[in-house]
Amino acid sequence: MPGLLNKICPENVASIIEKIAAIEVQDIKQLEAIIELMFKKAITEPHYCETYADMVFSLKAVYPSFPSPDGGKPITFKGLVLNICQNEFEELLASNDISAEQKAKLDEEELEYMRKKRKDRMRANMKFIGHLFLRQLLSAKVIGSVICELVLCEQVDDLPEEHALECACELLLAIGYTMENMIAGQSALTSVCGRLKELMK
Repeated sequence: MPGLLNKICPENVASIIEKIAAIEVQDIKQLEAIIELMFKKAITEPHYCETYADMVFSLKAVYPSFPSPDGGKPITFKGLVLNICQNEFEELLASNDISAEQKAKLDEEELEYMRKKRKDRMRANMKFIGHLFLRQLLSAKVIGSVICELVLCEQVDDLPEEHALECACELLLAIGYTMENMIAGQSALTSVCGRLKELMK
């Protein structure tokens, strides 16, 4: 599987989707591993974000659902994409702070490199989830909560990080028009735009 993804480009995506679709998935762990691999590749190769989003969209219909271990709703490809998306987003938010220990060990140039790397990863993540939303793999409600979290809609006394604001604006530029045409999207946009106006005061 990693070998196939290493060769991906818009011109050969259809043939690579066929090869990946032919892989027999035996259980939830295997399905999660496949999605995580695509996610990591999309974030490390943001110039191919749309291609990876197309791949996820195509594979949604191919892979089966599995019974939930706790007897709840079946676990689906789309549901796993959502979980991995949320986990990656939360992990990026949590890992953005550079610890005192790291600051003591690294010089300013190394710290700046680390900040840039994390910022680029977060922007790539936003770009990818924006494309997943445009392909109806993520709901307006989920995307709305991501943007609200970036601009700290619920924490009015705190200021969001500069890179988080950049990510929110980038996401709004990419998907704002589509969000505006959905009821759940309109609600999220009202909250986010109100928050951005407050921050500009």
